[in-house]
Amino acid sequence: MGLFIFDDGLDLVRHHAGQLLAALGEETGPADRALFRELLDDEAYDLMRQVHRDQEPRHGYVTWRHEAYGERELAFAALPLRDPDGRPEGVAAALVDLTGEIDAFSRYDTLHRGDAIGRSLDVARIAQELADTAALRLADTVTVDVLDSVLQGRLPHPGHVRENLLVRRVSAGAPKGERFPAAFPLGGRHGFPHAGPFARALSERRPQLVREAGESDPWLALAVERGLTPRDTRSLIVVPLIGRGALMGLVTFYRGADSAPFSEKDLSTAAALVQRAGAVADNARLYTVERAAAQLLRRSLVPGALKSTATVQSAEGYVADGGQAWCEVIALSGARTALVVGDVTAGGVRGAAHMGQLRASLLALAEADLEPGELLSRLAALTSRLSAQDEDASGQDDPAFPVATCLYLVYDPLDASCVVASAGHPAPLYGGVEGELSAAAIEIGPPLGVEYHAYETARFSLPEHGELALYTDGLTSVRPGGGESGAVALARALASARGSLDERCDQVLDALAPQRPTGDAVLLLAHTHPLPSGDVATWELDSDPKGVSTARKACSRQLAEWGLSDLSFTTELMVSELVTNAVRYGKPPIRLRLIRDRSLICETHDTGSCAPHVRHAAGGDEGGRGLFMLSQLAARWGVRFDPEGTTGKTVWAEQEIPE
Repeated sequence: MGLFIFDDGLDLVRHHAGQLLAALGEETGPADRALFRELLDDEAYDLMRQVHRDQEPRHGYVTWRHEAYGERELAFAALPLRDPDGRPEGVAAALVDLTGEIDAFSRYDTLHRGDAIGRSLDVARIAQELADTAALRLADTVTVDVLDSVLQGRLPHPGHVRENLLVRRVSAGAPKGERFPAAFPLGGRHGFPHAGPFARALSERRPQLVREAGESDPWLALAVERGLTPRDTRSLIVVPLIGRGALMGLVTFYRGADSAPFSEKDLSTAAALVQRAGAVADNARLYTVERAAAQLLRRSLVPGALKSTATVQSAEGYVADGGQAWCEVIALSGARTALVVGDVTAGGVRGAAHMGQLRASLLALAEADLEPGELLSRLAALTSRLSAQDEDASGQDDPAFPVATCLYLVYDPLDASCVVASAGHPAPLYGGVEGELSAAAIEIGPPLGVEYHAYETARFSLPEHGELALYTDGLTSVRPGGGESGAVALARALASARGSLDERCDQVLDALAPQRPTGDAVLLLAHTHPLPSGDVATWELDSDPKGVSTARKACSRQLAEWGLSDLSFTTELMVSELVTNAVRYGKPPIRLRLIRDRSLICETHDTGSCAPHVRHAAGGDEGGRGLFMLSQLAARWGVRFDPEGTTGKTVWAEQEIPE
């Protein structure tokens, strides 16, 4: 602290400030007006003039700049002096050096702000957060250089550092948003001098402090070549960026000639800040590795493009966020089409593997032609068994298998109807291709893997030319503005989108997910239309063996009308076997149907509940070869049972139609 007495003309006449002057780097001596004119800026003198004029005390803060010691922050207070008669006689002023306290607060504030570094899992973003945080109070300029291998997700450098090690500058920071010097271009690859603080930091893996840079230092000469001046690099700190003991890069803190040199306390602050950044940056690197592996696994487990059927045209929009969402279009028997959207809560390789298991299980269950509710119930039971197996294998009490949601919808083009069930998934939107879609009224059961549940199947009808939208909640949870439900926001976005299905998907994703979503955002958009009546032929048959001959003749005539006479022979054999089985083992009424889709489908329906199965007859058996023959002639065949609450089954077989 220093005390100063100024006369009526504000000339310095006396002071008691030896300790303050020593702290500021000045020698004590007689009162020197020039010295204090330099020490106190114009603002301080203006304040003293106000005190002298108004005879009221005042206080403020001044910044003192010294060529050797940089900036010092001083608290300044002034009060009027009066003679015994009360007449103004001068001004008394006190100066207190607060630089130490301010520096301590700055270091504390820097470390406190450093706790927020690493809120993302992106190495470059973490580096920028580090640079911006340090440039607020700790340094004039900060650069972060990271090894290329780290940016690509590979392991950091574990051992001896090569002299020709190249790094990539990923971030830089300067106070108050100043433009960064061209000497530090971002994204460029460069090396470091083989001597000096950079080389020592790389080889020793310890922070390096250069309190006062010398003009003859070789590393400084290189910096000057890049466009810096000695004033830009008066003092610097170089800290290795280390994650789990391995080198990831270098962080350099600069102070110019207008700032005080770095101190040992600044070195400790910088080291602590970089240590935290190194830990979170390595976590981000590991996340990058796992995410890349998960994406590769996911791409190998899901189809590259959705399959459209004769009655359903579809398009997919997908914005990834590290999750494991997927969608599927499955051709079913009877020209029906299944639309599926699922989402796994876990990310990474574990989530991708679980998604692959769920998808494979669902495809197998879809082949069994189960009702949506029954299919999800069986899928939930399978998920619970897999979860129990994982729990036993891991030895952990908590379930190791992630939770998943799934929506399974089947469209029937014969009557333009849909049946659907949901396991924790948003209801689909449906309506006509013209106009706004609305959410289907369905019961949403618990997610798969939570508990066993008997899922309900809901039914609704579509217009002749209908539209369906299936999606994940990652799409609607990021809608801008909020205020309306996700389904309403999606319906509005779909109504305003124009163009092809793919173009409309892109427009909706741009509208609802402009930023990184909270989960994978998936939109499956489909246009539906019924089969033309001329592509379906139906006959009611008597429960009599004579009906077999009638069925063969009717099918032969119909195939001739369709121009498919080449398929008459095999079709008649199939029809004979299907109708014979219905007459012999089923219950009337019996119905035969031919469907011309992308394939030729033969179906028989009866009200019996006994399902046929293939027998491998022995050499001496007189029967038992009919279904075996059917399985050899057909591209695929199967049985599907009527919806719950009714009795009956449909046995079907498909043949490829020659091009």
